[in-house]
Amino acid sequence: MKQYIKIAIITIFTSFVIGCQGFLDEEVFTQYDPNTFLLDKSGVDALLTGAYAGINVTGFFNRDNYSILGEFSTDIALMSGGGLERQVVPIMQWNWDPNENFFNGQYNTFYAAIARANNVLMVASDLVGIEESTRIQIEGEARFIRAFAYYMLHNLFGPTPIIEIPKGATLDEIESIGKNTPRPTEEEYRAYVERDLLFAAENLNAGGFSSRANKGNSWAMLTKFYLNNKDWQKCVNAADKVLELNYTLYDDYTRLFAVEGENNNEFIFRFECLIGSNQTNVYMAHAFPPNYPIQPNWVNFGAMFRTYTDFYETFEPQDIRRQLIITEYTQIGQTTLTLLNRDANGNALNDARSFKYWPDPNAVGAANGNDIPYIRLTDIMLAKAEALNEIQGPNQTSIDLINQVRGRVNASLINLADYASKEDLRDFILAERAREFYTEGLRREDLIRHGKYIQQALDRGINAKPFQALFPLPQQQIDNNPNLVQNLGY
Repeated sequence: MKQYIKIAIITIFTSFVIGCQGFLDEEVFTQYDPNTFLLDKSGVDALLTGAYAGINVTGFFNRDNYSILGEFSTDIALMSGGGLERQVVPIMQWNWDPNENFFNGQYNTFYAAIARANNVLMVASDLVGIEESTRIQIEGEARFIRAFAYYMLHNLFGPTPIIEIPKGATLDEIESIGKNTPRPTEEEYRAYVERDLLFAAENLNAGGFSSRANKGNSWAMLTKFYLNNKDWQKCVNAADKVLELNYTLYDDYTRLFAVEGENNNEFIFRFECLIGSNQTNVYMAHAFPPNYPIQPNWVNFGAMFRTYTDFYETFEPQDIRRQLIITEYTQIGQTTLTLLNRDANGNALNDARSFKYWPDPNAVGAANGNDIPYIRLTDIMLAKAEALNEIQGPNQTSIDLINQVRGRVNASLINLADYASKEDLRDFILAERAREFYTEGLRREDLIRHGKYIQQALDRGINAKPFQALFPLPQQQIDNNPNLVQNLGY
């Protein structure tokens, strides 16, 4: 076990150093005594930072998760052009192949994060001379990381193998566990993830950086976990825990996602992006329309991320959120170009562009420094509104929560009297979540929860099948694990 502790620390610490510096001029091999290493706060931070790196949904991995898998199979966004188009067209057309690299990349990345979190827990459990409060902090953060990775995997594929490493396991035994663990049942998966998140929520402190696990974002993850599993009362209870904390809405929605707005109190859990690191935001390089007057330090990719006209037209004209969807610009040569929403015959052109992550003035090529939120305060507010509606039908508390979200962006407020049934308010909440969270990768999971993911594809002329509510498990993973059963239909 002492050998594994050293291996874990050296591996994770090395990953942390390389992630920050990019390369080392000179290889230095150092052996750390784990008990001494972790008695110092910098040692604990280095160990955990290596684990956090596994769940940083930034860079091109973020593009794949949020945009390609999270929105391009939905009614919000699409893409065209560049070398990326050939890879993404099957996703947009719902021709999903288990050999698709997008699926395997997500699977590998999140399981690497799970392995790192398990390493941290193994290290922490065998330390001596460390304060119990520090050990609990380490365990809480590691269990949050592990739960987040399993949560993201479940969103894509349904339950995936839960990897448990017993104490004293040899390297061969660990490898065998990874290659032979079957998929759990839905109930086993939910119980496992819930235990991890509850431990984090009940033991971590409130406050601190929103890019690290704390009490607030642990309860927020539980809110989303219960919401997507339709455990309505637990969702309300968890949301209340979050709303009791001091999160506040940012005043200016148009700058919320810009670099100057990132140090806000609305982002409950976010991924930090910093120019010069391996954690950056590459969205805008895909959003610029042709001949957009970019700065010399920016880049405009041929692969263009576009917004569906029908979705753009769901916004009221005065809704401030619509201002971040560009429909007109002055291109190079000073000619004003309108990204028309419809042609002369009324056909949708689907060519507006989301500038939600307003370009970073100091970007380097595709790399922007805009932090990327995963959970915002409005997500929790609308989750509670949805759960309450499912429990009791239209109610004033749900209406008030929705109006707080809409009031911030100058959208017209709604009235309880206008919603005669649970179904009416449910549909409005789903549409409101689309307007609030476009470009944030939540549309697919929202449509699935509401039972409308398949239908919205059929409505757009796509021959979608009911089993496609889940993506296929990567074929490479099935080949590696004979006990891993493919999702139905693939």
